[in-house]
Amino acid sequence: MAPRTDPVRPPTEAPKSRVTAKRNLKREALLAHATRLFNLRGIAATSLADIAEELGLTRASLYYYVDDRDELVFQCYQRACDQTAEDLALASTDATDGFGKVLAFVARATDPARPATAVLSEVPFLGEPHRAAIETASRRNAVRLQDLIEAGIADGSLRPCDARTVAHVLIGILSWAQLSPHWVGGADGRAFRKRVRADFSLLLTKGASVAGACPPCPVEAEIFLPGRFNAFDRAEAAEMKTAQLVATASQLFNRQGIEATSLDDISAALGATKGVVYHYMQDKTDLVLRCYERAFDLFDGFVASAQKAGTDGLSRTIIGVHLNTQAQVGALSPLMPQAGMQALPSQTRLALTRRARALRVRFAGWLRQGMADGSCNPCDVVIRAQIGAGAFGWLPKWITPDDAARPRQLADEITRFFALGLKARTS
Repeated sequence: MAPRTDPVRPPTEAPKSRVTAKRNLKREALLAHATRLFNLRGIAATSLADIAEELGLTRASLYYYVDDRDELVFQCYQRACDQTAEDLALASTDATDGFGKVLAFVARATDPARPATAVLSEVPFLGEPHRAAIETASRRNAVRLQDLIEAGIADGSLRPCDARTVAHVLIGILSWAQLSPHWVGGADGRAFRKRVRADFSLLLTKGASVAGACPPCPVEAEIFLPGRFNAFDRAEAAEMKTAQLVATASQLFNRQGIEATSLDDISAALGATKGVVYHYMQDKTDLVLRCYERAFDLFDGFVASAQKAGTDGLSRTIIGVHLNTQAQVGALSPLMPQAGMQALPSQTRLALTRRARALRVRFAGWLRQGMADGSCNPCDVVIRAQIGAGAFGWLPKWITPDDAARPRQLADEITRFFALGLKARTS
């Protein structure tokens, strides 16, 4: 018999390939479950034991994939950055003009069949070099998205706009769309994500304004700043110091994330000792709750002002968005709902959820009013009111001191985004 000459695959190759594929699938399952818990509970309230229990594994088995929780957070954040980079790259080949590419990116990022990706709300929690790696990847993605927008302006498919601001607005809406179901209720399933995808695309294409114009905002957010107080009245002075503490903490929580912000950071920003913080607050949890209470009081005030100053559904919606943007850019900086809502005390969580849902109902009501009075284009009012907060909620993550010096200009740009969308209008 002639010797066998056909090539034979080494016997170890196939099993090794199958083992690698199986390991990759398990790693993806781990990152998907960890991402969901980090988005829901926040980093501080999510342990490796929690993740292992949800996966039906032992905690020891997780160490085959990660060294510790910090490494797992980094891998979840890196996975999110890689996914966005891939979406941007593929979107660049999905269409021929800039607007089509932006629309394709949003469609990919809101794919209902895709597992949730980590919201990059607590990047400063990471140690080096992980923090620098995620900041670099996130910044690179924002620049690539900005490039798509600028290309669309150049080819005439997008209306003229501040491409840098709009790129971050899109990222903010995509981030908030993943967190909002936890805060305002509603299942975070494929049906919800399908509605987000449809209405987000509609917003980019048509905007909210039937007339193709953005109403001005006649109200200044500065009117909500605390007024003068009697420094010689001990009760008034203590109240003002508490208000200053809560405002400072809110700014830092918005910028860095709650877990990454320590009481030492807050006391340093105040120019005080940590003992001063404990004089006015029981602990960090107490401070976070006070920040949320202040935030929703401010949000309610913005809604009341918009209701009074607006003349139709569109103008009230625009004034509400404008005031929230001014507040996030300026000194008010009310604490935006963060990842980790599920970690709050149950009674507080329910109270804040009710308040968040009430705000969504008011904005949805204005959109319905606008559709009835002819000022607003048809849209999915519940989804539009729910995801819209992401446009101004992400501002503290990326604005510079120069941006902070021009709150009204940024608010004008963001409200034009809502009113006009991005697609260039033909005469």
